[in-house]
Amino acid sequence: MTPALQAETPGAIVDRSERATPAAVAQPGLYVRQTSGLVRTVGARTALFANLVGMGIIVNYFWIVFASAGYPNANLITTVAIGVLINLGVGYVYWMLASSMPRSGGDYVFTGRIFHPSIGLGTNLLFTVVFISWAGYFAYYTALFGIPTMLAAYSVAGGGTQALAWATALTGSTTNLFLVGFGVLVVVILVSLLPTKWIFRTAIGIFAVSAVVYVAMLVLLLTTPSSTFAADWNAANPTTQSYQALVSSVSSTSSITAAGTFLGIVYTMLSFIGYANSSYYGGEIRGSPTRTQGLAIFGAPLIFAALIGALYAAAYYTFGRLFLIGVSTGYVLGTTTLPGGTIPSPLFLAAYVVHVPVLAAFLAFGLVLTFFGFSLVYFVLPTRNLFSWSFDRIFPSWLTAVSRNGVPYAAVIVLAVASGIALYVAAYTQLFTYLSYSNFGFWFAVGIVCLAGALFPFLRPQLFKSSPAIVQAKVGRVPILTIVGVASWIAAWFVSYAASTASYVEPSNGYNYAYLIFLPAVFVIGIVVYFISHAIQKSRGVPIDLINKELPPE
Repeated sequence: MTPALQAETPGAIVDRSERATPAAVAQPGLYVRQTSGLVRTVGARTALFANLVGMGIIVNYFWIVFASAGYPNANLITTVAIGVLINLGVGYVYWMLASSMPRSGGDYVFTGRIFHPSIGLGTNLLFTVVFISWAGYFAYYTALFGIPTMLAAYSVAGGGTQALAWATALTGSTTNLFLVGFGVLVVVILVSLLPTKWIFRTAIGIFAVSAVVYVAMLVLLLTTPSSTFAADWNAANPTTQSYQALVSSVSSTSSITAAGTFLGIVYTMLSFIGYANSSYYGGEIRGSPTRTQGLAIFGAPLIFAALIGALYAAAYYTFGRLFLIGVSTGYVLGTTTLPGGTIPSPLFLAAYVVHVPVLAAFLAFGLVLTFFGFSLVYFVLPTRNLFSWSFDRIFPSWLTAVSRNGVPYAAVIVLAVASGIALYVAAYTQLFTYLSYSNFGFWFAVGIVCLAGALFPFLRPQLFKSSPAIVQAKVGRVPILTIVGVASWIAAWFVSYAASTASYVEPSNGYNYAYLIFLPAVFVIGIVVYFISHAIQKSRGVPIDLINKELPPE
């Protein structure tokens, strides 16, 4: 018994002699404990709803502003058809890997067990840095965009000037934005400390209200022709930014092209992010992992594609594609002013035709709900990643501490500090400009996971053969997972390239190569951290290299 294991795993015997075979050494006693302590409370429908919350079924009413301004030659409806094909391929890879390795940690476990644990940590650390940044950033976005849009919509629809004054006061003060964002983040952290079932009940509640906003908005748009909106818009705005003036300002440069549409998929692909979230808490999935993850990971992109396809079509019908490009471009360039300094999201523009203040505010509340849901989801996911690293002894084992209700509270507390720092950085510095490049880094990492899936049958044949039959399915002699994995790897890296172009990363701020390489650098840092941890644990007698050859206990 090694000293490092003796105190925490009484009775576990690990033969460290030279004659010991890997099979003899790599036994269950390698782990600190034989169960993770996480509780399997997440069913198939709950996982599906949670994934959809992480995607944000109405967030494209926000991203459409930047997509229209950055890609005026794209048909956003067509980008959904392209995006869903790519994401179904990626979703298939995650589904198969989550079925074969149903443990918490997602791509950390997948790429770590297929390639090498250092690659697993590097990939997962990249995702984690993005996620925890988003947790703080979307809390800030709730204050910067969500609440002001709701207040401005209430005012424009006839609710008086006081709400508009509040919106202006909020957006005009960095301190106010930080304090409101901090309040949002505190609520997120408190929810994250609840038993897992209550976290997911919160997610289901967010989905339910978002669905009501989605349906109400869709009905409103499909019953409001562009001529009606144009008349209401013109009545409230000066001639210099009339409906016709905004359309004319972009009509000569905004014809739809194939190249523009293919490059314009990046915001649509950004919206799709989230359907694989359930792979990160695989240790909390109940029932058949194949069935549950199939519905949650593979089903979510199909549902989401239908929802945002209809969303884009309805927005084009009521506002007009060229108007959306014109008003969005004017907003980005600062030449078009809107009440309260708010964003020209369709959820705000609807206020010009609703004329019912409470209803207009409720529709715009969809942004508040979406950003809060993002902050919650992308705070919870990194806690499971940190838990997994610590369970494998790469990070201190005290970070695996869980409450009797299965809450990894140590990881929550550590990442609460990290998300608070992220919020402060978002509010008071320009450092988070790197997030303009986060889609590039995210899809770079997704490509690594897809490549791991493609090579899984050949690099880890024994684990592949012990996987469920659906994972082993072949076309002739070639595993379907390999075929789909290769295609998805290529597609993911194309999206990564598209997300690194100047059109996407806000050319008005200048192109910054340091920000571009930041997330790939995080990937390399993760590899270095693994080998440092490996050396430290080896000096303590902990066989971390053998631990990483096993799947973690459930």
